[in-house]
Formats: sequence, structure tokens, C-alpha cells
Amino acid sequence: MYDDGHMPSQLDLEQQIAFESNGFLVIPDALSPQELARVREAADRAEAEWRADAGRTGLRKATLEQVQAPIEYDDVLLELLWHPKVFPVVRKVLGDDVMMIDNDYFITPPRTPETHTDWHHDVGMEGVYHPRSTLMVKVFYLLTDVNENSGGTAMVPGSHRFPETFQFPKVDEPKQMPGMVQMTGKAGTAYAFNGRVYHCAVNNESDEPRRVLIYNYGHNWMRMWPGYEPSDRLVAEAKASGDPIRQQLLGLTPAYTSSLPAVAVS
Repeated sequence: MYDDGHMPSQLDLEQQIAFESNGFLVIPDALSPQELARVREAADRAEAEWRADAGRTGLRKATLEQVQAPIEYDDVLLELLWHPKVFPVVRKVLGDDVMMIDNDYFITPPRTPETHTDWHHDVGMEGVYHPRSTLMVKVFYLLTDVNENSGGTAMVPGSHRFPETFQFPKVDEPKQMPGMVQMTGKAGTAYAFNGRVYHCAVNNESDEPRRVLIYNYGHNWMRMWPGYEPSDRLVAEAKASGDPIRQQLLGLTPAYTSSLPAVAVS
């Protein structure tokens, strides 16, 4: 369980302006020291289990090690989906029909020879006017300190509002993109960003791995990415819990008619 003593009922005005303007929001100290220790221990257990079984899904490359669907490994990692300091931000931005799309544990090895993915948008759908839409919000929880040299994700502020025909320049190295900024912070920091923001993985030039948990949210009428559908165990436990948030985030409610109950504004 997570401490809900600092749970906000909604985004404050400053946060809302920052997210709408930039397309992202940094949440310092999203995890308390106690929470961070518990999450790190759970992530270590998941990583050890994943490494011990080569048949486990995920990438095993020189540029990225990906433990796919960490919520299946440990309930501590599952409960981050509805963390009381971060999930209300996601819900406010996406709306009450929010649902999980995918989740990963990324480990970027030290001294990566190149980026594991170039500049891109996470979402682009025909028939949608993306500059005025929010289809996905992705949350990163930093489990290690991240600076500009240790693989902090690069983003172009405001690019979620760019017209779909806009052509970004081709660059040889991620940090050469004009106007880009990097998401950095101490372990325990979280940041949320609109899936339409133009972003890129940056090489980890440090001597330590970068470790980050990633939770991607969309709308309840969307499909989860293949391979991220909850297991029978998670489905059964969510149904038994009677928790509408847990059930909807795992895609167990009707696609077009369900939405979370209203929250009281303090």
C-alpha cells in the first residue's frame, strides 16, 4: 500500500498550465523514501526472476533490457498503477475513462553505444486531430538518479500541439534536436507526458544503469498493446477486490459506458 497523505484531488492550476503548455509534468518526490525502497526491492525481485528465465518476454539488448509487464511479477509494482500522488494527475488529464495500455521496467545499461529508439511520437491515429487530443499519457518512475549524462529522456516541449504535417529535422545524435530538454531527477521522481510529445531515448553515458518503471495509460475504448493483457490471476484478484479503479485500469469494464466514480474536491 502507498501513503495517501499527500494525495491531491486534482491538478493545481500551475501544474495544469505546465502540462498543457509543455506536454509533460515533473512530479518531484512522487515516491517517499519508504515507498522507493519498497519499489526498488520489488523491481530487483522482478529483474532477478526475468534474468533467470530466458523465455520471459522483453528485450535483452546492449542498448536496453526490458522486463515486460512488471505488474505480473509483484503486487508492489501493480499498485503503482493507481499511486495516490500520480494517478490523479493522469486521471485529470485523460478523463474518467482511463485505462492501462502497457507497462514496462526499462534498464538502460551503462555506456550504451547508441540510443535504443530514435525520435518519435508514441501515438498517431488517422482521423484524430492530435494537436487538440490526448489519447495517451505515459508515466516514468525513476528508480535511480538520472542526469543529462545517464540517459534522461529527451523531449521537445509543446510538440504535442504541432500540426501532424510538421517535419522535425533528422539528427545524428539525440541531443542535437533543436529545442529539446531532458527529463532528469533524483530517484523517486516521476514524470508524466502526453504520448504525442516528440521524444527520444538518450544514450546512457554514465557508468551506472538507468532504471525506470513505465506505466502507459489511454482510454477505456482503446485496446491494450498485445502482450500486456492482465493474466488470469490479476483478473481474478481485481474482480474479487471490488475496486472500480483497479478493474477499469486492467480493462475489465465495458469499453464505452464505464467511467470512474467522481472524486470529492478538497
